[in-house]
Amino acid sequence: EPAGREEILPHRRIFMRFRKERFFDYPVDKVTSLFMENGGGYDMQELENVKGWKVLKEDDRGDSRIGAKEWCAHGRIPKALQHIISPKMLSWIEHSEWNRRDKIYKFEIEPFYFRKQITCRGKTVFAAAGENRSSRTFEVELKVDIPVFGAMIEGLVMEYLKKNEDQDYRLCLKHLQAAYGRQG
Repeated sequence: EPAGREEILPHRRIFMRFRKERFFDYPVDKVTSLFMENGGGYDMQELENVKGWKVLKEDDRGDSRIGAKEWCAHGRIPKALQHIISPKMLSWIEHSEWNRRDKIYKFEIEPFYFRKQITCRGKTVFAAAGENRSSRTFEVELKVDIPVFGAMIEGLVMEYLKKNEDQDYRLCLKHLQAAYGRQG
């Protein structure tokens, strides 16, 4: 009889997380009005790696707006991952809720491919940060459950998300100035 029992258990990795707080020299109501209520302030295709973006549905419920958007990205896929990921796999549906009262935008990603292996969700929180100043905190968590390559894919996706957040912040500043003039 063996001295013990051995089992191979599925590996459960924790989520990779990214959080970034940014500040605008504009009141929070002006910021959320421009970016969350009036078409986003700029075309999302201005983001470097966004190939396409469209609203599939929106349901305005007074204090909240529930939506679904289709995204298509493009980016360089490392050679080591090209046998797993093709360019057509860089598309997904974003399910979201904009809570006007709390000024929180929550989202969950539903990929077209690898639905059971990829989990991605996050939120953007807007808040007053003093008189005529506001903050925007973007948080995202991602888990890719693909043996051997999951961590590499997460790292690649997170790098794109960080670049998008940085580019988005610069575009937001530009569009705030265009809409309201210089502040601060």
